[in-house]
Amino acid sequence: MDERYSVLMSVYQKERPGYLRAALQSMLEQTLLPDEIVLVCDGPLTEGLEQVIDEFSQQILVVRLPRNHGLGYALAEGLRHCRNELIARMDSDDISVRERCAWQVDHLKAHSDVDVLSGTLAEFKGECRTADEAVEHIVAYKKVPVSDQEIKSYIKYRNPVNHPCVMFKKSKVLAAGGYQPCSFFEDYDLWVRMYLDGHTFANLRETLLYMRVDEMYKRRGGLRYGRAVVSFQTRTYRRGGTSFLQYLSLTVARVVVSLLPDRLRSILYSMRLRDDKG
Repeated sequence: MDERYSVLMSVYQKERPGYLRAALQSMLEQTLLPDEIVLVCDGPLTEGLEQVIDEFSQQILVVRLPRNHGLGYALAEGLRHCRNELIARMDSDDISVRERCAWQVDHLKAHSDVDVLSGTLAEFKGECRTADEAVEHIVAYKKVPVSDQEIKSYIKYRNPVNHPCVMFKKSKVLAAGGYQPCSFFEDYDLWVRMYLDGHTFANLRETLLYMRVDEMYKRRGGLRYGRAVVSFQTRTYRRGGTSFLQYLSLTVARVVVSLLPDRLRSILYSMRLRDDKG
């Protein structure tokens, strides 16, 4: 398998310039360097973000959308511009471990049947700009099942792939329909379609990425999020991804959680699939 890979990122106007700089720098410091970094500007950006993009203008391919469309649309557009079969996803406010992509490429070379590969996330809080700083501010780890069999049992109940550190085969993602508009669940929706199409998943036990989680629980609450839950669970059920009882119980439980007060939801979020000791 060709070791070359593309990095697919998206940024919009609410992102902080310093966070974008740290995310890009972490990909340019990989022990196995990317062949290209595709950054989709999802609508007009702030002056600060534009300054960061100018700093990296010789090292990234910038794709601009005239208005904000949302993550699913932006990633679908960016995927069209990626020239390699292997695609590493990266969010514009996270920090990748230096060995992350080397570990993933090595695993995919050794296991040619795997189409989607992620791993453990280390969640941190604060203004950290480097991996060394993030290590000192880890609050929890988000682990996911490792084997294809475990992942395909788990996918009916929770997202089995950590999207911010996933690496996948472009041809397989496109065969399943690629990224599609699905508010808050663009990645989960894609994995469900790939699961139903019979594609192969795996996850590494190693920590691949440091993810910012400052007040993440606030983004997963409110009526808008609750409606997104109903929409996603309904389309998953209609595709045959869950039974009716699973659909009903999961939808009710997730909508109820989305309507809880922020403080209570933050407690539940911190308990869900977290391991404070790593």
